[in-house]
Formats: sequence, structure tokens, C-alpha cells
Amino acid sequence: MWNPTDQEVNIGGWWLDDDPNGGSPPCAIGWNTNLSPDERIVFYRSITGLEFSYFDGDTAHLSNQYGTEIDSFSFPELDSDYGVSYGRSSSGAWGKVGDLTPGLANDESWPQGTHWQGSCYTPRDHLHDGSYVLAGRVATMTSEQGVLNDGHILVTDGMIIDVWSGPNPSYLNLDGVPFYETDGTIFPGLIDMHNHYHYNYLPLWDYTPENGQFYTNRYQWKDNPTYKSQVSWPKVFMLQGNMWGLADEAVKYAEVKSIVGGTTSIQGGPSSSGDAWDSILARNIEHYNFGDDDVKTCAVCDAAYDPEYDGSHIIEDAESGELDGWFVHVAEGVDGSSLNEFQILKDQGLLLRETVLIHGVPLREAQFADMAAADATLVWSPMSNMLLYGDTARPDLAKDAGVRITLAPDWAPSGAKSPLHELKMADWWNQNKMDGKFSDYELAQMVTSNAADAMHWNTHLGRIQDGLSADLLVVDNIAEDPYRTLIEAIDPDVRLSIVGGLPVFGDVDLMQAMNGNDYELINGSGFQKAVDITYNSVEDGSQSFSFLESELTKAMRFDRQEMFDDWGHESYTWSEFNDWLDQSHSSLGAVPLDPVFTYGDDRYFDVLNRSQTFNSKGTIDLYSRYYDVAFDANGNRSETFTPPDDDPVQPPDDDDDDEPLVESECTQDDTKNVECNTCYCSDEVWVCTEMDCGGSQNSEDDGLASSLLDPSSPVYWVMVFVALLVVFGSGVAVWMVLRPSS
Repeated sequence: MWNPTDQEVNIGGWWLDDDPNGGSPPCAIGWNTNLSPDERIVFYRSITGLEFSYFDGDTAHLSNQYGTEIDSFSFPELDSDYGVSYGRSSSGAWGKVGDLTPGLANDESWPQGTHWQGSCYTPRDHLHDGSYVLAGRVATMTSEQGVLNDGHILVTDGMIIDVWSGPNPSYLNLDGVPFYETDGTIFPGLIDMHNHYHYNYLPLWDYTPENGQFYTNRYQWKDNPTYKSQVSWPKVFMLQGNMWGLADEAVKYAEVKSIVGGTTSIQGGPSSSGDAWDSILARNIEHYNFGDDDVKTCAVCDAAYDPEYDGSHIIEDAESGELDGWFVHVAEGVDGSSLNEFQILKDQGLLLRETVLIHGVPLREAQFADMAAADATLVWSPMSNMLLYGDTARPDLAKDAGVRITLAPDWAPSGAKSPLHELKMADWWNQNKMDGKFSDYELAQMVTSNAADAMHWNTHLGRIQDGLSADLLVVDNIAEDPYRTLIEAIDPDVRLSIVGGLPVFGDVDLMQAMNGNDYELINGSGFQKAVDITYNSVEDGSQSFSFLESELTKAMRFDRQEMFDDWGHESYTWSEFNDWLDQSHSSLGAVPLDPVFTYGDDRYFDVLNRSQTFNSKGTIDLYSRYYDVAFDANGNRSETFTPPDDDPVQPPDDDDDDEPLVESECTQDDTKNVECNTCYCSDEVWVCTEMDCGGSQNSEDDGLASSLLDPSSPVYWVMVFVALLVVFGSGVAVWMVLRPSS
């Protein structure tokens, strides 16, 4: 950058960017960067983070602190050359000017000593900064009784700092901290423990079983005549780089589908992370989180069907503490081969505490006993199981065995849009097929605390406690029981979704109060919400939801002329392009973009209601039971519940009242005695027995002893009277007690 004027120019706070509608995030030049007349400064990619595209062409932008463009230059695709720079010629025109000359004029020779390297800072608006308090009924998920009717949550820099009921604690300085009354019930953000969300722009797969026969395992339904045209081909055409190349846009759209249902963490994304989405919206479980990347997935791998599979790396990671969770598809089907997958996994020693077993449809008492012994986790996906196989897992038997159970949708072609909607399927199955085996609280655990515990994220997520991340969901107060409120809640009922302290979706009033004007309206069927998916600090962070929706809708038309004009012409003539499609993808046609909301998605319920497999155990009418609800113009139900302002039961520190007392950090294998209790060091914390030590008094005994020694207590004077009566007789005793004070 060169200052050609005769005045010093302060470029501090000015912006460098490539494509303002996408590409790399912009960066702000460091404050008080003053360029003297004829002075030059160089900004390197390692500092700015700006990456220009050789394949697509790109633009360099310089704008001032107010966003007014100062200068720009664009170059076409496949045009630039390594070691050759663009710049202005002596006439002022842009073009290739020869060798690189950092810090010098374009016609000078380099190197000539040192040159000035500028600083440039990428914004961090994808990370929460500051403090606020959320107020409402708080379902902490620390225990079934852990509900604060007049609850408050202090959030600072993306973390929960304190949780309390009633008046503000005196030990907190809340001067200047904004309070937001939600008028709803606040839950931990929901955790989706099984998905394939790079498919989740696709709608439910509307298929007919071949010859009326239901599929018995996961390896069969891909041969259905409509699978390629409705599922696999659209995915390839949408995501592949030499076709529509919308992989990042598709993942971001899928994450919006998650957050509108209160999901703040989701499993099962692309194997490699993407700068455009892996640090915004929902957390991507397999990628880098909380300072670690210790979650692994085995979606379609040999571990479940090859007895010779070498899983030693999984076992070693578990033993070394470098494995938080291992997600593996096992026994997805109803036949003997599906059941045998579990035995293969067990025989290889891969039934671990960290094993998160997905599906497990044919497992019964013996297998669940093995899982419980290993403290492994089951992921239950009832909607997908019923749509594909006409049967589902037996979580009732898993509960009897003591297995930790979680709930997840699987994927868009055969599952609900998010765990919030999968809860309806689980609740229906619980009431109609399992005689209410699970309480509402236990169903809520499946998508919150159980999920966090399964992958050792209980120190980060899954409950509302101080010290955990502020991943939160707020829904309208539908029912007196908070857990029934979560189960019954549908799209218009979602008041707010927060990830790491950042409000990303919710009712317009709350989003406006918390985000100002930094939100975008999104319309459902008769209701309106607000979403914020734009961040200056990430690649393509300026893409709005309406942009994603428009791009994906256009691509999913799979119109031949549009495909040829956008990418087909690079490899084919028009005639060749049509020949290729006719020979390889003749049945590919338009596929509707799946709406982000379930409420109002008529096609979704039509596919469910017509599915032979889904209704093979009896008619499952989810619409009539959960979604046939009238809302007013503001998206509110006619009947809601107002929690009382009482003194609720304070939540315990954890789910198990019998857990030993944790005192402080220590060194592994240390021991000590505390009074009559023995303590040992486990996982770097002291764990102590809680025996009632001899000689100690309970609180009632302490209160009586205090009364005996307190002259202001009636008990004190009764005992004095009795003592005087015994020693001196009744007359003296009465005179001593009633005599006037001097």
C-alpha cells in the first residue's frame, strides 16, 4: 500500500478484504498506522488471513473505517502467476507489473533492506464478549427437582458465571449488566448425538418398499430405485467442487435447521472442518471444541462387521485419556447379521466407556447387560428406524439394564429435523408402545445431560451450572411441568437459542433486545422469527440465511441449462453435457429444499402418514398429537402456564445425591483422612467417604445447646428456675427469677 499524496494519512481502522460478499473475513488495520507522503506498507497473508482465489478469481478491497471504498482491484479466474504481482503502472492502470517488490515502487529492484510490515486484526464477533442475565423458569437438568421458577443465569464471555433464584445475590456486582426477561423456560441447549447433517437440506425420502418387503438392514435400502435420484445424486451434485460446490452453504443451512429447534451441538458432519462454519452456529462435535479434538466417529467402518478389524488405536486412546467419545453405527437393522455386529464389536474389546453405540435395533437383555457393564451409551433414533425398518430399538430394556440412553434424529432423509422434534416421536412411542416407561424428565435427559455425560462433556455442557458454557434453549411456558413443556414445544414456541453466549435464533423481541439490529427475519407458517448467522470473523461470514436459501433452492432444481451455465460448460459442450446426464443421471430431477421448520411442513407429515413401514406397528399421527396447534399473529399459543414466584427446590450439584463429596484438586493415588472419613485422589480430585463422625452433633442438637446458654431464650430461664427450685425451694426460686433488675 502506497501513500501518493503530500499529506500524512492515518489508515488505522481501515479495512482490507477480498470478496465483500464472501471469501476470507476482513481485517482492520492497526490503530495509529500513519503513512507519510510517498511511504509504503506491506500486509502479508500470515497477518491478514486474506486468501485470494486463483481458481475463481478475486478482488482486493480497501475501505475506510466507515466502510467507504478507497480502492479495489479484481482479477479473473486462472489468471495470476506465482511470483508475479499486480499493481498500478506509471499511467495508473492496474495490471501485472513483474517481480514482487514489497515496500518499494513497482519499477524498483528488490531486495533493498527491510520494509514496513503492517498489522491487521480479524474481528472476533463469533465469540461472545460481555455480560447479561437471562431470567425465567430455569430447568437446570442437574436433577428432576432442579427447577428454579424465578431463575436467573449470569452469562459472561460465553460462560455461565452464576445461577440463582429470586433476588440478586449480594456478592454479585451487576451494575450495568442488562437483564432479559424471557417469560419462558430455560433449558441447556439440546445435543444431537447422531446425524449426517451434510444431507440435511434434503427432505424426507418418499419411497415405497420393493415388493412390499421391509428392509432388514442398512445395506439394502440404498438399492431402492428412487434412492439415487432423491438422496445420493442430489448430495453429490450439491457438494462436489466441480459441480454446484455448495458444501459450506449446505452445512450452514443444516445448522440453521438445528438451532431453530434449540440444538446447540450436533454430531455427524463432514470429516474435515470448514472455516466457513466450524466456529459458528451449532458446535460440531467431532471437530475442535473446548481445547480438544478427542471425539471420533466410525459411521460406515469395519469395526461392526469385520472380525479382523484392528481397533487398537481406539483402545489406546481411551486408556490414555485422549478419547472423549467414539461414535459407531452398530446393529442398524432387524436381522441376524445386524445383531452379529454387536458381538463382533464386543469380541474386539471395543465396548468401552467411550463407546456411543448408534441404533442397536435388535439388541436385547444380554447385549444391554454388556453395554451397562462397560458404561457404554445407546443412541436411539426411533423415527428413522421406523421409516426404514418398521421397528426400532428397545430403550425400555436398555433402561432396565442401566444403560445410558440418548436420542437423535439420524438424518433428514429419514428423520426429524432436530432432537426437539425427535422428542415427539420418542414421547409417542413411550406412551403407546412402552406404557410410559420413561418419565418426561428422563426423555429430556436424553437430549441434554445424558448426551453430555456420554462423551465426557459434562464439564462443558448438558446442564445449567456455573462454570459451564452458555449453550441455552428458551421455550414458551406451555405446561406446568417444565419437561412436558420441552416435549410439547414446536417451532413457534422456541423463544431463544444461544450458543456460547451468542443469541443465534429466537423471537424478534428477544433477538432485537440482545443483538440490536444484527439479525435477519425468517418466516414460518403464520409466525416470524429472527436469526443471526453473519459474522465478520469467519470465511464467507457475510452470507445471510436468505442467500443460503436462494442458492440451495436454485441448485436443487437441477435444471440442465442452469447447471450447464454455472459449471457444466467448463468440461462439456451443451450436447456432451446432455449426453452425460442421459447416460449417468437420467432420472435426476428437481428436489425441494427441506424447510427449516417442521410446523407448516405439509410434505413432511404427508410422507410420514403414507409410509407403510412407519405405521407398521400402528398409526403414528404425530401431526394431530403435537402439531395441530393454533397460534396468534405473534406466534403465541392461546393457553400457556405462568410459573409461581415461590422458593423452589434448589438444585443439587449433580444428578446423584449419593455421589461422594468432591473437595479439591490433588495428585493421583494420594490419600488422606478428614476426621473419621477416608479420602483418595481420583481423576485429580479428592473423593471422600461421608461417615457420621462420633462426637459431632446435628443441627437440632446445636440449636438446643445454644438456647441453654442464651439468657434471651425462654429455655434458659426455665432451666434456671428448675435449678433454683432444687437447691433453695420454691419461694427463693420464684424471687430469684422475678426479682427486679438493679
